[in-house]
Amino acid sequence: MKKFILFLITIMLSFALVSCNKDDRIVVRFGITSGQINTAIANLQFKEKFEAANPDIRVEIIALEGNYDNLLKNTMMDINSGSATTPDLVIGYPDHFAEYYGGGALVDLQPFIDHPEYGFTQEELDDFIDSYLDENRGFDPNNPDHLFGFPFNKSSETLIYNKTALIYLFGEDQWEEKVPKTWDELEAVGLEIIEKVRDGELDQKWPTETDQNGNPTKYLKVSDYIQNNKFAPFGYDSSGNAFITLTRQWGGKYTERDNVAKGYAAFFEDGVAKQMMEEIKDMHDKGVFYLAPNFGANYCSDALKAIQCIMTIGSTAGIRYNESDKYPYELGVAPIPYKTPDKKYVIQQGTNICMLDVNSTEEELIAAWKFLKFLLTPENTADFAIQTGGYFPVRKSAFQSEKYQEYLTNPSEDKIAYSAAANVALNSYIEEYTYFVDPAFIGSATIRQEVGSFFDDILVNGEDINQRYEELRNDLMPFVRRKN
Repeated sequence: MKKFILFLITIMLSFALVSCNKDDRIVVRFGITSGQINTAIANLQFKEKFEAANPDIRVEIIALEGNYDNLLKNTMMDINSGSATTPDLVIGYPDHFAEYYGGGALVDLQPFIDHPEYGFTQEELDDFIDSYLDENRGFDPNNPDHLFGFPFNKSSETLIYNKTALIYLFGEDQWEEKVPKTWDELEAVGLEIIEKVRDGELDQKWPTETDQNGNPTKYLKVSDYIQNNKFAPFGYDSSGNAFITLTRQWGGKYTERDNVAKGYAAFFEDGVAKQMMEEIKDMHDKGVFYLAPNFGANYCSDALKAIQCIMTIGSTAGIRYNESDKYPYELGVAPIPYKTPDKKYVIQQGTNICMLDVNSTEEELIAAWKFLKFLLTPENTADFAIQTGGYFPVRKSAFQSEKYQEYLTNPSEDKIAYSAAANVALNSYIEEYTYFVDPAFIGSATIRQEVGSFFDDILVNGEDINQRYEELRNDLMPFVRRKN
């Protein structure tokens, strides 16, 4: 009998403990990529600060390995299966949001924005960068101005270069004029650099071994890269961005859309993209223009660190990856080259944040909206930009805050290159260039992947442009506009 009573007491205590430990808070799942973004969110304690102010809500940060495309694939699998693990909030590009819209999961945020209690005032809404907001419109043909997302981590591309190498090759008085403003200038200075490297003019710059007194005994022989076809003055990091940006700079169209359900690969219609590709291929054949695989690298930043190239175009968010701990040099940052002064196009990069509804309750949606708003306060977007370095604030007041202005003018040593990139974007790009982002529709993500593969096949695999161009047309036939 005593054993039975003890057994009952044990069972009752177990239930009591489970009851005490039960977490009745509303859960908000936030889907992001691992790495820089996840690290910044953790360092800034966004989850902890929000939960302290909202004790009825628990935030789960779902950080997936891989890139944004991997996040898209995983999220679409969750949506299509109706999984309870589908993120309530997720970051991504507009063409990713088009896929979520097609899957019936993308939430129209306008009712939340307009809500008198927890929405945005017009003044708060006007504080967001206009072009960033515009990316998130146009999903609902009946309400084209409704917002289906908000900007989260925004960036752009810049020309990143080894300033130390340029000074060594061209001298203190001439190196600055060698930083190319146009693609023609890049080709000209690129050919100069090739000749100087071939002649061994960088072979005595970076020691690789020293004697017991610290005197150099061996140097990196950069000219050996020339012999192995592993050196080029310039590398473009993103094949997709290269095709899209250069098509625009050459005066062509990339994509167009009727609505979120129907869009076109418009570059087939004017032939400009093909002409651009032929000119870039010519630069490649001269040894000036490479992609990462040409160097035997995963990224052009790897090639820059190995002194396999002197200049690269990459994201402002990844500038720190161009810094080497093996060969000391100073980085420089400049606007990307342009084809002609009237077509200074530069891509508007970085992701937005949207809300998804897969069998969510009203309370869960409201909780997700509250966390979205918290992430995008002026203070938090400024802190996030400074913490990551290469991303920009998404609100005007954040740019003008004392903290961010200090970052622009007096950055810490580890953020000097990031700060320089931010100044390029804020000064040169906003004043002189045209930011662009292409319209999102169901399938636009596929087009981007295909044109990136096309660019790779021409410059890396040496495929014939005409033949590969027709293969690309066949692969994208559902997006080729029919002539009437």
